[in-house]
Amino acid sequence: MQLLKIVLACAWFACGAACAQDASSARLIADYNSAYRALGMAQLALPYQDNMAALLKETDVAFQRSLFEQFGRRLKALDVQAASACQQLDLKRIGFEIGINQDKLALVERFKALGAQAVLGDQGLYAMPMGREWYLYWLKRWLTSDVTPDQLSAFGEAELDAVLARYRRLQEKMGYAGRDQEFYTFLSGPQFLYPRGQTPRADYEAKQAIVFRNLDKLFLPNAIAPALIRESGRGAAFPADGYYDGGTFYFNQAKAGYGRRNLDMLMLHESVPGHHYQSNYARVSDACVEGAPYVFYSAFAEGWGAYVEEFGAQLGLYQQPADELGAVEWDLVRSIRVVLDVGINYRGWSRAQAFDYWHAKLPMLPELAEREITRVRNWPAQAITYKYGADVFRKLRAAEQARLGTAFDIRVFHDQMLRNGAVPLALLQ
Repeated sequence: MQLLKIVLACAWFACGAACAQDASSARLIADYNSAYRALGMAQLALPYQDNMAALLKETDVAFQRSLFEQFGRRLKALDVQAASACQQLDLKRIGFEIGINQDKLALVERFKALGAQAVLGDQGLYAMPMGREWYLYWLKRWLTSDVTPDQLSAFGEAELDAVLARYRRLQEKMGYAGRDQEFYTFLSGPQFLYPRGQTPRADYEAKQAIVFRNLDKLFLPNAIAPALIRESGRGAAFPADGYYDGGTFYFNQAKAGYGRRNLDMLMLHESVPGHHYQSNYARVSDACVEGAPYVFYSAFAEGWGAYVEEFGAQLGLYQQPADELGAVEWDLVRSIRVVLDVGINYRGWSRAQAFDYWHAKLPMLPELAEREITRVRNWPAQAITYKYGADVFRKLRAAEQARLGTAFDIRVFHDQMLRNGAVPLALLQ
């Protein structure tokens, strides 16, 4: 850190009056990139303890405050409207990052001032000193938007009720209206599982091919190739049934039987038109080259993955009610996570309170309660990114439909959302 201070101080001194006079957007973006990368700030991890430890270790409050204030002044002095469209986007990204880092610095300074009381602990964010204040910060860092815990809790409850209604309609369609226990027993049957030793790879490949044949209904033509599909070797160490990484969609057969009902949802979310499609779209389109330093915006990526799940039928999937039910079940889980996240990390719910809420709302998914309640306590705010991000995309789509009327083209809307890569949700409008 001391070497960094010396290097940057020399650069600023050598620049002298020329820097004060140079209001060019390109110079500010380049200077900010250089200074930001030199700070070596860690990308977001999932556990709050890792994020807090990295943040406290890497933060020189006085130096970073001076750095971000300087760039804030330079940004304010710019004639942003004279910049190119791509530069304007980068400048908005930088403005967002300056603001949220200044929020962080104020919290770090207050936390460090607690002295011996400034301990992380392992009992959850709420149990930490300043836990509620830290939760508000992590909400904004993860969601990249200004939204209050009360707003999120109300949103989660409304979504949970709406998705439960979808679940009941599918239950009735499958012939089990009012017969909950029989329905749960039916869904646990062997017809919904791959036998041990049988792989879903060929089914995933077939489903991906179906989606690609239907993409032109929702997306403009582009050169994105299908994702590779491989079996994961992570096993029980990573309990998710599938994930995307670097051009490959991995299915993870960690359990004795791999669930069939989740295949369509996972293909849409992790591969196409989800993470694989979204992460490659800007690269193959005539888009802005990202100039601002890379920060992973989870609410954009996970929100997009959750958003596109609704298009399964249009893309040739959800051919059986059980396939759609698999997506609805995970929508229930994501909805209840929002309420639990706020309850546990901001309102101080005990594990018993969290379990009571889960079993009252989702008696059909008891096996997921332990894992998901532990997740939201250990990864505060992260689990909200799916539902909240998807809701932002839907609201923007509705606004564009209302504005354009019959001229609205969903393919153009999706192009506008994806062509410049991931951005903070606060900037999507």
